[in-house]
Amino acid sequence: MTSMQPSASPSAPAALSALARKAQGLTGADIERVVKEARQQARREQRSLAFSDLEERIAAAKPSRSMALRLRMAIHEAGHAVARLLLGFGPIYEITIEAPKGGYISGSTGQDEVTEAWLTAVLIETLAGRAAEEVMLGSISANSGGLDYSDLASATRLALDIETVLGFGGKWPLLYRKPKEVTATLAADPEVAARVNIRLERAYEAALVIVREQSQALDFLAEKVFEKATLEGAELDTVLGQVRKRFRERPG
Repeated sequence: MTSMQPSASPSAPAALSALARKAQGLTGADIERVVKEARQQARREQRSLAFSDLEERIAAAKPSRSMALRLRMAIHEAGHAVARLLLGFGPIYEITIEAPKGGYISGSTGQDEVTEAWLTAVLIETLAGRAAEEVMLGSISANSGGLDYSDLASATRLALDIETVLGFGGKWPLLYRKPKEVTATLAADPEVAARVNIRLERAYEAALVIVREQSQALDFLAEKVFEKATLEGAELDTVLGQVRKRFRERPG
């Protein structure tokens, strides 16, 4: 039976965390195949299975990304991170562009009191990745939308909930109207759709302001994310400390 040898690899918890992150988006069958192929390779070479074997197989199972796409992803995630820091969100635990389905940030909201102002801040942060692409690259990609878990989908759902179920609607705020399906609700009620769009446009404009004001800090963070692909732990804390030192004081 092939065994894992942590002594020849990074610390087991750190390595397993990295493997889990890199395997995100793979199906159970994909992971089973990856492990099987890694074990077969180790047996052929008459040695124990190592973390590096699994890393190589996971990497082979992921779609390849061009340098241009990796840079765009790094800028996108840096936009989210800078907005989170400025808007008072909780700690950021991880920033990565290595996941099979794209980049993401793992962190805490740092908030237990849900007000309209806080929900607006969430909208701004959600759209800050797209804003960073527009400002730093002069163009935007479709990666902010297209899927049910995308930034645009998340922001639209939240803006609709603000208007219909959370008590902050511009019309009938006391009336609870839980949407069964976002697209159908917006299509059936143009007035609600217009108010949702206004919230999204205002949040996006606020995100653009943050990105433009903090372009130096954002550029620094994007460079680090592009270079490392994943930032976490003490290394991430150090980088974010350097990002904060580059923040420009915001007017008002």
